[in-house]
Amino acid sequence: MIQKIRLTNIRCFSDQSYDFSPGVNLIVGRNGSGKTTVLEAASLFSYGKFCSVERDSFAIKTGTDVGRVEIEAIVKGQKKELEASITPGEKILKINRKRVPNSKAVGFLKTVFFNPETIDLVSGPPQVRRRELDLTVAQIDHRYVLKLLEFRRVLRQRNNLLRQIATRKSGEEELGFWDKEFCILALQINLARKKLLGEINKSIVGVHNLLVEKERELNLRYIDNADYGRLSENLTAVLERDIRLGLTSIGPHRDDFEFYEHDFALRDGGSRGEQRMAAIAFKVETKRYLTENEDEPILILDDVFSELDEKRRESVAGIFGQGQTIISATDMRVIPKIILAKAKIIKL
Repeated sequence: MIQKIRLTNIRCFSDQSYDFSPGVNLIVGRNGSGKTTVLEAASLFSYGKFCSVERDSFAIKTGTDVGRVEIEAIVKGQKKELEASITPGEKILKINRKRVPNSKAVGFLKTVFFNPETIDLVSGPPQVRRRELDLTVAQIDHRYVLKLLEFRRVLRQRNNLLRQIATRKSGEEELGFWDKEFCILALQINLARKKLLGEINKSIVGVHNLLVEKERELNLRYIDNADYGRLSENLTAVLERDIRLGLTSIGPHRDDFEFYEHDFALRDGGSRGEQRMAAIAFKVETKRYLTENEDEPILILDDVFSELDEKRRESVAGIFGQGQTIISATDMRVIPKIILAKAKIIKL
């Protein structure tokens, strides 16, 4: 639970602090007033970065050299002081004034983030869905963060070697070590993602039916890019192509999953409204998954209600559950009355 956020030289903020209630918090302001910045700061110790920019340094206020985010929070009943200092060349993260690596910050505060782009989970490119799975698993399993980092390192090394083989600077026999490491990590990542998707599939139908107020059979299907039981053989089979392309064409970095209603893929023909409600159901079940045996995750809603009609707003408001919620809006009139009645209002 977040108690306070202070932003110094972050985007449009010079030095502002905001206190939060343990329940519902509503941040209201015009477009460009910094609402999304506050929400991304709240999730900085969940995802380890500002999610809307390629580099964290892009969040530094123009004309300044150092940006800082300070958070006071309660984690597992204990008060924590979190700090991120960002310069063009470095990001320093601290927990209780002790420096920690970025991998340690991921999942320290558990959050579930909704924004208007959440619909991309259904209709967007595969990397959006892979990233969603990875960030969710990472919040509950710190070891998974390290596996992902190591997998990316191995993948880079293997791709570099493939390009060297193509120019005859190295031989194919040198792939043996990297292929072995690649296969071990690839299988671990694949299994972790499938486990998460299996957990979400257990009850997403019920949540989705509550949201759409109809009987639908929503389910998620993981799409393997390779046969992970025979991945080494698969790598050998595509080696000639990989050398020609200079990259590894199979593995978890190419996997995907899809949203289906019965045998109908929502990505191919579902309406924007159907895709949006399926994505929201996924996020609700993500919150349930992160809640098990842990603190209730913080629910963050960035201008979500403006994208919904009145009926859907009421449906979404009814499934929030317990825990802290932080909402942004440009117009309070789009916020359901059940939320307004108990919200702390923060005006920017």
